[in-house]
This record gives sequence, structure tokens and C-alpha cells, in this order.
Amino acid sequence: MAEAAYENPLIPNARLRQIYQAMMRARALARIIKPAPTTLGLEACLVSTAADLGPGDLVSDALTGGVVDFLRGANLSSVLRPNMISRRGTDRGVARLPAAPLEQRIWAALGAAAAVKAETARARAEAQTSGKTAQPAGVVLVYAQSGEMRTALWRTALTFAAKHELPVVFAALPPSQGKTAQRARMGVVSALALGSGVPGIAVDMDDAVAIYRVAQESIGRARAGGGPALIDCIPFLIAGQKRIPHADAIAGLERYMLHRGACTQAWLDREAKSFASRVAKEKTASK
Repeated sequence: MAEAAYENPLIPNARLRQIYQAMMRARALARIIKPAPTTLGLEACLVSTAADLGPGDLVSDALTGGVVDFLRGANLSSVLRPNMISRRGTDRGVARLPAAPLEQRIWAALGAAAAVKAETARARAEAQTSGKTAQPAGVVLVYAQSGEMRTALWRTALTFAAKHELPVVFAALPPSQGKTAQRARMGVVSALALGSGVPGIAVDMDDAVAIYRVAQESIGRARAGGGPALIDCIPFLIAGQKRIPHADAIAGLERYMLHRGACTQAWLDREAKSFASRVAKEKTASK
């Protein structure tokens, strides 16, 4: 690859390529897994929000299935082979909180955030006494589809997180495809957050770079003890439009990376071909 024409320290070219790879692979898997996952079109929301997570962080997912498992660390063979389903999510990646009914999942995530905060305080006090450097503070990332979560639950959870300054970041995903009436209520969740004392940032669900920058700032703030934040992933309408446009987040990221010199067309083609080859080998091995 030729030397990068432009390198932004806030989002290095290597991180851009990492985000692109995860999005492209998630899309490719979604097209072959049956029944079709609900992750199609949400690649930027699911990948860019979690790109800065690491050991010690926790994720509470709103969506389930092989694509989400793969994004959270499951190896490809365990996603493509149903008889290996018990291995999903155990290979690598950040820890995931157990699946549960929505309200139980939200409160479990808030309880985990409280535990993370207490452990961070303990570790920092111990480090100060011993003169050692404390490990980075943990963060809990909570996904919820905006259309499935009642306004009262949003308000209660956000207010609780703000009151206790919990290290939690909420990522509000748009409703599943086809729920146009719910999709039209754009920005409602971020407005609820602001009214509950939590920074609420609305961001274009198809702009992987913008989502990453908002998540980067929100997660960094939570790690530093700044409390919760909410990322509201919504479809953006251009002034004068009445219908929500269909945008391709992956194609948009490709154009951005090529313009910035973060990759070449040959690299993009090679990545797609390489992953397709991996998938074909795994499918052959499973027969």
C-alpha cells in the first residue's frame, strides 16, 4: 500500500481499515446466514460504536445471532457451523452480558456499570498507595432499539445513570427495517437523554466515521469518570425530502478512505476476496 496521504490522530488510518473490515465482513455474513439477520444496514452502528472497547469493558447487545457474535469475537467457524453454536462469543473480544428481556437487560447493564465504577475506584486507590499505574477504567456499552424501549424506561434508566455518574454509554439503534412509522420519530431518544441530564448526540446511522468519533469521545469521557452518554443512531433526512433515503454505509466509508488515502482500490478488492475465500473454505469444511 502506498504511503497514506493524510493521517488523522483522532482516527488513524489503521483504525479506519479495521472498522471497514468488520463492517464488510458483517455484511458478507448477513447475506449468507439463514434466516437473514436483522443486522443488515446497521453495520456502521454496530461496528463504529464498539471499535474503542477492550479488555475490562462490557457489552449488552440488543440484537442476537451469528453476525453479532462474530463482531463480538466469535471465530468464523463457530458462526457458520450450527453444531458449534456453544462456542460463539468465547474466542476473543470484550465480555458480553447475558441476553435477557429488555428491561432486565437494561437494569443488569446499569448494575454492571455500578460494579465497574466501584472496581475502578478501588484499583485507583490501590495504585495510588503502591505507586503503580492503574489499568484503564472499564466501560459498559448498552445497545437498545429505540422503537422497542418505552419512553418511561429510557427516562428512568438515563436519570439513574446520570445521578450515579455511571461509566455507561447507551447506543440507540434505529428500529428494524420496515418500521417506517417508528423510523420517522428521529431524535426522540437523544432529546430524552438531554432532558435526563445525559449528553445525547444524534448521528447519521450510515456515517461510520461520525459514529466512531462520537463513540470515541463518549467512551473516553466515561472512562475518565465523566458519567454516561447516549449515541442516537438515526437516518438523516436532507432538507426537503419526505422519504428516508437508502444509504450504504460501507460504500460511503470506501469513498472516504480512498479520498483520504487510507487504502487503495486494490486493498478493498483484496479484502473482499480474502474474506469470501475464508467463508468458502469454512462452508466446505462443514459439509
